[in-house]
Amino acid sequence: MTARQSHMLDVTGARLYYEVRGSGPTLLLIPGSNGDAGLYDAMADLLADHHTVISYDRRGFSRSPIQQERQAGWIETHTEDARRLLHAVAGGPSHVFGSSAGAVIGLALISRHPQQITRLVAHEPPLAELLPDAMQWRAFFQDVSTTYQSQGADAAMRKFMTGIGMDTAQRPLDPDPELISRISGNVHTILTQEVPNAPSHRPDLTALDAHHTRITLAGGRDSRDHFPYRPAATLAARWNQKITDFPGDHTGYWSHPAEFASTLVDAMGSLAL
Repeated sequence: MTARQSHMLDVTGARLYYEVRGSGPTLLLIPGSNGDAGLYDAMADLLADHHTVISYDRRGFSRSPIQQERQAGWIETHTEDARRLLHAVAGGPSHVFGSSAGAVIGLALISRHPQQITRLVAHEPPLAELLPDAMQWRAFFQDVSTTYQSQGADAAMRKFMTGIGMDTAQRPLDPDPELISRISGNVHTILTQEVPNAPSHRPDLTALDAHHTRITLAGGRDSRDHFPYRPAATLAARWNQKITDFPGDHTGYWSHPAEFASTLVDAMGSLAL
């Protein structure tokens, strides 16, 4: 197994925990609304045989403490963190993979800083505002937030997971208990930052149109009927692309790391496993 090195990066108002593995073309992995790099560990270990793999805990999650609240919005803050991380570690254009809210951030990154990205694979970005039933999804996510305030985290997370089709999500047979503990500690951030902000983000479609040939839209083979797959399919149709199906569901990178890694390499095109 390729050794990983752990580091901290000071950014405005926070310290980002990140890990670097391997050597070769740089690949940044942006986590979803769980915010923790640990869900990518098994896949990152495989990819590190031929790539320099960067993974990190997003600001406010797990091992990346917030030191001072920023005035910038959710997407601006997380996009700038990813840009700073690439600038500090990669030293040049990189491949980027983001899943769920991480895909929302990846799309914002390529629209604002296209020179930093060679190819982006955006896996199931929950961009509700792209859908014809956006109003219903706004009401749903507001209901999740209201449920958290009135009934607590357990009820809100049950409603959220069931509503987006994640209540039956697959897991590894033997998940790391330390990772599970960290993710459990992120629930408040998920419900107060991710749920209100990731689905409501309105991407800059004009900017994305200009760079769409370097974007691969991806979804889970087992989540085609679920909410997060639909925005990916919508963007793929806009650009006359075929959506790339990955193994598993919304967190297939965690439950099927080997097959997911192989599919990701194929999606990147110019990389080889």
